[in-house]
Amino acid sequence: RNENLFEMSVKLEVVSKITPRIIRILGLNPGLMTLQGTNTYVIGNGPRRILLDTGEFNKPDYISVLNNVLSDECINLAHIIISHWHLDHIGGLKEVFNNFGKDSTVWKFRRTDGSNPCYIDDVPVKYLKNGQEIKADGATVKVVHTPGHTTDHIVLHLKEDDSVFTGDCILGAGTSVFEDLY
Repeated sequence: RNENLFEMSVKLEVVSKITPRIIRILGLNPGLMTLQGTNTYVIGNGPRRILLDTGEFNKPDYISVLNNVLSDECINLAHIIISHWHLDHIGGLKEVFNNFGKDSTVWKFRRTDGSNPCYIDDVPVKYLKNGQEIKADGATVKVVHTPGHTTDHIVLHLKEDDSVFTGDCILGAGTSVFEDLY
């Protein structure tokens, strides 16, 4: 009975306002590893906010939904933060950056295997440090390096809501796959 393994008992909305500071947008890439779709988040409560993760490459429906959210809420992206290198989290970076992020800073933690380009798909990237804080309107997130799933994996602590964005450390069902448990 594995034919519906990624179907959840609760259907998630494509766009959900989780708190006044958090909007979740599904990456519209359902699958065995992504469940109902990769979670991406718009964080903050003013016009300049943070986008956590960019979904996969070539997902025009996701780009359209993200455009609608940013337009409806009058949001500009101050920062784009990537939780880790897997393509369902970073694959859409070039499309998101070119459409919405030209004035934003793109952040990612360094991989420990040395594959750390300064540009990812022609997008300039700055490297995060453990404990670093990134600020936008109504949001301060603290970076916590959490290697295991990948060597560059991070979680973010949203100070104002005392919430944690866990990336792929905690999933909605099943278990995470780990690259390196040291």
